[in-house]
Amino acid sequence: MKVRISYLLVIIGLLIFENNIAQNPIIHSDVPDMSMIRRGDTYYMSSTTMHMSPGVPIMKSKDLVNWEIINYCYDELDDTDELNLENGKSAYGKGSWASCIRFHKGKYYVSTFSGTTGKTYIYSTKDIEKGPWKKKAFQPMLHDHSLFFDDDGKAYMIYGGGNIKLVELTNELDGIKPETEQVIIENAGAPAGKEIMLPAEGSQLFKINGKYYLFNITWPRNGMRTVIMHRSDKITGPYESRVALQDKGVAQGGLIDTKDGKWFSYLFRDYGSVGRIPYIVPVEWKEGWPVLGVDGKVPDQLNLPKSEGLIPGIGNSDDFERGKKDADLPLVWQWNHNPDNSLWSVRERDGYLRLKTGEVVDDFELAKNTLTQRTIGPTCSGSTLLDIANMKEGDFAGLALLQQKYGLVGVKYKDGKKKIVMISAQNNTPVEVEEIPLNQEKVYLKADCDFRNRKDRAYFYYSLDGEKWNLIGSELKMQYTLSHFMGYRFGLFNYATQSAGGYVDFDYFQISENISEAKKMYVFLSFGQSNMEGNARFEPQDTVNINSRFQMMATVDCPDLNRKKGEWYTAVPPLCRCYTGLTPVDYFGRTLVDNLPENISVGVINVAVGGCKIELFDKDNYQAYVDNAPDWLQNMVKEYDGNPYARLVDMAKLAQKDGVIKGILLHQGESNTGDTLWTKKVKLVYDQLMVDLDLNSAEVPLIAGEVVSAEEGGKCASMNPIIATLPDEIANAHVVSSVGCPAVADKLHFSAEGYRILGRRYADVMISLLQKSE
Repeated sequence: MKVRISYLLVIIGLLIFENNIAQNPIIHSDVPDMSMIRRGDTYYMSSTTMHMSPGVPIMKSKDLVNWEIINYCYDELDDTDELNLENGKSAYGKGSWASCIRFHKGKYYVSTFSGTTGKTYIYSTKDIEKGPWKKKAFQPMLHDHSLFFDDDGKAYMIYGGGNIKLVELTNELDGIKPETEQVIIENAGAPAGKEIMLPAEGSQLFKINGKYYLFNITWPRNGMRTVIMHRSDKITGPYESRVALQDKGVAQGGLIDTKDGKWFSYLFRDYGSVGRIPYIVPVEWKEGWPVLGVDGKVPDQLNLPKSEGLIPGIGNSDDFERGKKDADLPLVWQWNHNPDNSLWSVRERDGYLRLKTGEVVDDFELAKNTLTQRTIGPTCSGSTLLDIANMKEGDFAGLALLQQKYGLVGVKYKDGKKKIVMISAQNNTPVEVEEIPLNQEKVYLKADCDFRNRKDRAYFYYSLDGEKWNLIGSELKMQYTLSHFMGYRFGLFNYATQSAGGYVDFDYFQISENISEAKKMYVFLSFGQSNMEGNARFEPQDTVNINSRFQMMATVDCPDLNRKKGEWYTAVPPLCRCYTGLTPVDYFGRTLVDNLPENISVGVINVAVGGCKIELFDKDNYQAYVDNAPDWLQNMVKEYDGNPYARLVDMAKLAQKDGVIKGILLHQGESNTGDTLWTKKVKLVYDQLMVDLDLNSAEVPLIAGEVVSAEEGGKCASMNPIIATLPDEIANAHVVSSVGCPAVADKLHFSAEGYRILGRRYADVMISLLQKSE
């Protein structure tokens, strides 16, 4: 007993210890290009926010884990059309890039550079937390530089990509001393291999115990982002170089020590749509080299204090209540580009942020005065209450998730009416996915982000009372793009598309690390001939205990069943047309909902025609096939207005407003038995669906079932070897076996039990594919 108790105490102790240490990443949010110094027991860090204003954030920590934003180096980088969002120009992906923070002779210095202005900037202050900052700027732009003050009082910048260069700065730090530029390391990424995709850059220079240590990032082709370290006795070289870390793509940063003599490296990792997120890696010194990681790996846990969360230091809620001495905006907020300060206020109406419309634009990305905060991982939610009483015709206001592939939920005032809309730019062109009429002056809006395991999905909601939230539009597949070069941000926006002068009031912005379990629909398209249509009579067991999460979209009107084309109904058979029978779809859907989370529903669209060849679904040539078909087949085709393929696509487009197409089910082949070109014909139809529905073939598998097997005496079983080759033609195709699925006397169709078994097999394949993709 004592042994068991002791063992239990050890386990409890380990759990307590584990829960009180830091976890990597230390900041699960977009804080890239970090540069760091320590003053006494306080750490200061600068980072990159590019086209945001104010810019170059300064963060403070006492433990290297818990950080808070305390200042910015500038309110506006410069006054240009690009930075001001004027004349159709923008600074997305540009603005100011990697900064460098230093302390020298009683002053703090932060330097940066801009591809937008072509300049290098140096900001200085005696009080890093309160400022003011003094600015100096000069040309040229020194890419990814490291500001360095040497012991002899000289100031340098080390910069460049591939070949690393050194220049000496003037005593006033307002330019480069003539004829001081020199290459100090050629092909700095060479230790990582011969084929380099990203030449070494991101220089950060340190002098420790009389030696110079230079950090760079490089990216070997077919490899990962890698830390390269160089060492020299002189700043001008020669340098000896080595790979310092190659794990998880964690790279670009430098060294920091603690007051008690421990060493760490600060680095970041590209982590999908949330952005570039900071890591801390322990360092040991061996033979005069800093050795990064634990056995060359980035640890998940650190012997540092645990994180208290990113709220309120990195992101925070805001009720917009302001006292006389309060700043108008807390430091967690940044404007998308330079703001027009005449068009916003937190003072005109107590407790509200007022955003007024100014220039007329037709593009959200060119709209001024979008007020932003970082999203945070692994999950986060942002919500607001919007007063729209003073909008003007053509205005659009609401809540954004800002990146190139942005998502918006808000209120549009158009044709004298207001409506709640969700807009998705997932495919680069903004599309109004859904609209809801609005007949009140206030509306609640919310956006949830799920970055877990790089899922990178977002969901949008609205509420009329602040209690019941309604999902609107479609799932947004967030994607980090280099054109914006920034993780997704929450944004509050209001802009005019017709005339300026309207305004809206935001009551609050609430940020949380918790998200709703969004109700989602997975949509599947189903087509084929009689076995997909459903030939067996359904039995009592097939009509009961059907989960309402399994929905069918009616593809024809069935007045006797109270079904209307284009509308969903709970999947009580028949699931094809009004008088068809049991189909594999019945037990495909049942099995799927039994194995998916409760928040996910399954929607299926079934368009099938008994006795048809695959040629019926070739959208360019179907008419010639129909014209030569027998009357009984033509009559079935008429139920789809003469074009089953078009009906499938039209219904699928409706379904895309409610969910995401996750797969395509096919059962066809009996009428094409012996046709060795069948797989190519199926691929033609599949490719047409991909184009017409804007689908990605890598994300939408085709699952095809065999016809009645030879073991069951199938009359068309010779077609199964041809069906088996379908994955050779379509990379994302999968074949379901029919062995063991009972057939009826005609040996062409399955029995009811055969359909049940076959349907479950379709589902098993789909479940496996979903598990791999999620």
